[in-house]
Amino acid sequence: MAKTLGATINEALRVIGEPDITAFTSANQLQNLLIDSANEAVHDLLEAARYRWGLSRDAFQTHAKLTTGGVNVTNGSTTVTSSDSDGNGANNFTNVAAGDFIRVGTDLVSYEVASVDTGSSPDTLTLADAYQGTTVSSGASYVVLRDVYPLSISGLDEIMIVSYGNNSAFTGSDEIQLTNIQNITERAGGDLHRNTSGKPGWMAQIEPDSSDNPQWLLWPYPSDVYHIEIWHTIKYTSNSTFSTQMFEGRAPDIAYDAVSHRVRERACMFDENMSQAQYWGQQYERARFQLVSRENRAHRDDQNMSVETYRRGTLRTHGRTSVSQIIFDQV
Repeated sequence: MAKTLGATINEALRVIGEPDITAFTSANQLQNLLIDSANEAVHDLLEAARYRWGLSRDAFQTHAKLTTGGVNVTNGSTTVTSSDSDGNGANNFTNVAAGDFIRVGTDLVSYEVASVDTGSSPDTLTLADAYQGTTVSSGASYVVLRDVYPLSISGLDEIMIVSYGNNSAFTGSDEIQLTNIQNITERAGGDLHRNTSGKPGWMAQIEPDSSDNPQWLLWPYPSDVYHIEIWHTIKYTSNSTFSTQMFEGRAPDIAYDAVSHRVRERACMFDENMSQAQYWGQQYERARFQLVSRENRAHRDDQNMSVETYRRGTLRTHGRTSVSQIIFDQV
């Protein structure tokens, strides 16, 4: 069953004949030593494997591409004006944000949006770089897209699984493959916005945003609103509160036993009882191994080793003929 940090420390104190405590004393050297030992053990166990019970669930939604109406653009200018299909001023940029990209007509160049002005009519965008295409004042077709999404998850450590959540009925695989930006760029042929199929199949981490949130690039870029579900781990934060449950109360009993063994080992070392310290150290390693083994147990049947040989039926070398065992068995 789940244990608090205080209960684990008390188990260690009993081993060396010390009385139980009901709260931590910050100036107590032994208590501080045991608290550090417990935190080190929890961190060590969490890093040993990516446990199913250690995963957290979160989600975010993508933005649909925008193609409503048209745009007026001028060669050498950074201003893009929203228009209707005839070139008259319009207000279609409500859902556009800085960091989005825009492509005009059949131009294969993507321009990053630096800012958006929807406070006056017509709506306008300011590009990070001047538009180098042909001037259009009669409402050119366009697409505004968003392929980068920040994840503001407190303490996010590592994303393990990404899928389409409740949108799994869409055509194709439900899982998004985690990869790197180099692989995506190679798959895209150097043009991240060329593929407009709409449902992302790959996801790569890039630089964090201005708030230091990790950002992820989706490819192909989303053409519609998708509910993206992620399973991830959280960075471990050291705990020094007596009543707080270790592992957030989610771990199997063997995990709590392992931490208890490690803390008892440290208590015995403090008490200079090295034989007992060695015993509890061995118990810790045993419990740690059992914990990792438990996590992999469900996957063992799929990992049975099979050996296939691809030998020629007969082989003549230096005037000698050798026959494979398969041929021999058949004969």
